[in-house]
Amino acid sequence: MSEVQPETRWNKNSVEIRAAAAVWIERRANSVWSEADQSELDAWIAASPAHLVAYLRADDIWKRADRLRALNRPFLMKSSAEGKSSSESAILKIAAVFIVTALAGVGTAFYFVSPKQQTYSTTIGGRETLMLSDGSRVELNTDTSLRVGSSDGERTVWLDKGEAYFEIAHNPARAFVVMLGDRRVTDLGTKFDIRRDPGRTEVALLEGKARFDDAVNSAQPRHTILTPGDVVMATANSLSLAQEPLRELQNQLAWRSGLLVFEHATLGDVASQYNRYNRTKLIIADAMTAQLTISGTLPTTDIGAFTRMATKLFDLRVEQHEGEVVVSR
Repeated sequence: MSEVQPETRWNKNSVEIRAAAAVWIERRANSVWSEADQSELDAWIAASPAHLVAYLRADDIWKRADRLRALNRPFLMKSSAEGKSSSESAILKIAAVFIVTALAGVGTAFYFVSPKQQTYSTTIGGRETLMLSDGSRVELNTDTSLRVGSSDGERTVWLDKGEAYFEIAHNPARAFVVMLGDRRVTDLGTKFDIRRDPGRTEVALLEGKARFDDAVNSAQPRHTILTPGDVVMATANSLSLAQEPLRELQNQLAWRSGLLVFEHATLGDVASQYNRYNRTKLIIADAMTAQLTISGTLPTTDIGAFTRMATKLFDLRVEQHEGEVVVSR
């Protein structure tokens, strides 16, 4: 096989990126793949979310082509006089699909948002729903700040703090990227929730597929592909991936309806949740009381609903102070 080297310039247009992705797929399928090759591919993918989306879509097309070849092998045999090799033909087919896809996206590309960033924010206890002009929906939770912008071939938002739920409109020609400081989520037609607190970021995927990149500006970025039920937890020094039942993830999204759902939650955890939504802070006075557990569905901004439940269940004492509600035995 002749050596075909993918382009190393990152500032290609979308059609060229898709063609380069096709070359990567063909090279990986039809040559001895080394660690050096993998490092080179990782660097190309990390250089731009558009590279990642193009590569994943090329890989999907390649796999579907393999399945078709397996099902229709008697009809795919060609004489040597027909011209190009099968690998060259595969590259051209992938590139053609990408070119058609790119052209299909041209008509809608500029409607997403102007290049100038727009900032949206909510107050403590507030919620806001954004309907982006590409059809995507973003719901902002309490005390959240988010910026919306657009760049070459991408739809980009920056979640600076807080929590947001995303339902992304599928557009194979333009990646949807959520930037989280030196971390990044690239969507492939997905529903997911992101919470960003100081020193801690959590990404939960409910539907579809997405890629989470950690330390994108470092020499050795880490990444993982998320599937439904996956929850990534990232701190300054750690990165973990867990699988959660979708029912639990849906419960965590009850804030979209102004509710909090607790299942065997400690009063300490309940207080932490309420304090995200209210300027009046809920204080659990002692460690023993903080370890008591409750289950129930309560309004996010009604601390009184919680204190009434707690006093009824555990015969606790509630004291009102300026800016605080103190619960104790």
